[in-house]
Amino acid sequence: MNAIDLEVIYQSTLQIARELTLNMLRTGYSTIIKESQDFTFAIFDRRGRMVAQGIPQPLHIGPLSAQVNEIRRVFAGKIEDGDAFIVNHPYRACQNHATDVTVISPVFADGKLVAFIGNIAHKPDLGGKVPGTNAGDATDLFQEGLLIPPLKIVKGGEMNDDLREMICANTRTPEVTWGDINAQVMTNTHGLEKFAELFSKRGTQNVLDCWNEWMAICERELRKAILTIPDGVYGPEDDWIDDDGIDLGKSYRISATLEVKGDELLFKLDSDPQARGPVNLQPCVSRNFIQSCVKSIFIPDLPVNEGLSAPVQVTYPEEGTLLHPRYPAPCNMYVRASQMIAGVVMRCLARAVPGRVPAPASGAGGSLSSAGRNPETGKWYSQYEIFTGGNGARAGEDGPAAMDDLVNNVMNGPAEALETEFPMRIEAYELVTDSGGAGEFRGGLGTRRRWRILSEEATVNLRSDRFKHSSPGLFGAKPARPSRALLNPGTDHERALTSKIAGLRLKRDDIVVWELAGGGGYGDPLKRDPERVARDVSRGYVTREAARADYGVVLNDDMSVDTDATNTLRAGR
Repeated sequence: MNAIDLEVIYQSTLQIARELTLNMLRTGYSTIIKESQDFTFAIFDRRGRMVAQGIPQPLHIGPLSAQVNEIRRVFAGKIEDGDAFIVNHPYRACQNHATDVTVISPVFADGKLVAFIGNIAHKPDLGGKVPGTNAGDATDLFQEGLLIPPLKIVKGGEMNDDLREMICANTRTPEVTWGDINAQVMTNTHGLEKFAELFSKRGTQNVLDCWNEWMAICERELRKAILTIPDGVYGPEDDWIDDDGIDLGKSYRISATLEVKGDELLFKLDSDPQARGPVNLQPCVSRNFIQSCVKSIFIPDLPVNEGLSAPVQVTYPEEGTLLHPRYPAPCNMYVRASQMIAGVVMRCLARAVPGRVPAPASGAGGSLSSAGRNPETGKWYSQYEIFTGGNGARAGEDGPAAMDDLVNNVMNGPAEALETEFPMRIEAYELVTDSGGAGEFRGGLGTRRRWRILSEEATVNLRSDRFKHSSPGLFGAKPARPSRALLNPGTDHERALTSKIAGLRLKRDDIVVWELAGGGGYGDPLKRDPERVARDVSRGYVTREAARADYGVVLNDDMSVDTDATNTLRAGR
């Protein structure tokens, strides 16, 4: 195939994935879809290999791939044109958690099965022990919401109304939940029409040949890039999850070691035994987002597809561990372990290719959900909001603020949208001073939000981390400032909250404040340009006290650098 056809056909495939993403944004019901964009569309060939995806959401790649292949296995010989499948069971086909629901549609051309369209989308409520479904104190899978094994949601073009009734009977917000699922089905159907056009215009076999070649290109280019790294073992690097939401005094270790061997990267993950609480993570989730981290460093201009799989191998601890849990271990807070894995993997890569890998991001990004009766409508509402900390510093650049790590590529909920749809007021949304790790290049700042409850009663869940163990810096930098959360700050009823709260009952005018950690710093803080420190202080990013304590920079009353005092202070350290 000539280079022009190769590019045109593949870009057309990517454009379909992007168009489906935009379609879902416009037809989804919940703010988690419309605003936070917690969903992913991807295209797979008939063998279940991922060809292309829309907006990259690395946490969804592994589960989608596993689910497409489970559909191929369960329904072998029974997949027909006009069908669509649904699944959300974490242990039947590898799902992140039960509130991520997958819809898969087979693509036929010339009467033959040639591809699949798959999408995952989060639901703000799908049953479970607490409103909002994801309980931070769940102790088994069955407390985490409705479980759907691989089933046909559409057969021969007709919606399965019995299944629709069953799903709607197991959610506190049936209109919103079913609206999102229906949007997933209908958007896949639109994708079938777009692929029919592509196959007709370019020829079915040409399209399939193009997909094969692009997977081969990505594998070949990644192998070439890996060959530039000296063989050797880098690591181990360790990190800790604060707790599992059940035993608040126990932290959980996650570790990664990298072996570079020729044109392959071999990651060995290790962890403590599986937790009673829902911070466990299945192997199929992390394998693919590790490959995405590698791709972002070595071949950033090439797409994510199955070609990344062969050069990047990942091994796991035995079953019964945090990173290889045994059924029915709870897993709804899988993002906590995912962010820790991303951090230790990136630290291993930073040792292998110094200067090309940023310091770890905050790893604190999580969710706050609230549910209750909307006083204006009388209907039950379920609000689910994703929130982010700061990113890690890079060689030569400070880390971006209010932007978390690669694996969690979703948006925050805009204050205007949340206040329009839910009985709450966001009274503050701001950067947290001194939250970024000090270094020659400073970690990105975390963020603070302040919510006021406007309903008569609300049930709040907090799913977060980094209250005890913040992100470390690289090459002599300092760690970021930890996260924290407060209930009714500045009042007689003020109290600190832990990082994982389930079913907290609040009343009108109660206030929750959540401060997220920043990213790790990069390099020795005493080497930071004093003028940059002075600028950070003037902008409110760093306090005068931290400028002196962390960076050894002394400022005059007019915020200019006292050069002599700074040189003396730094020399003494």
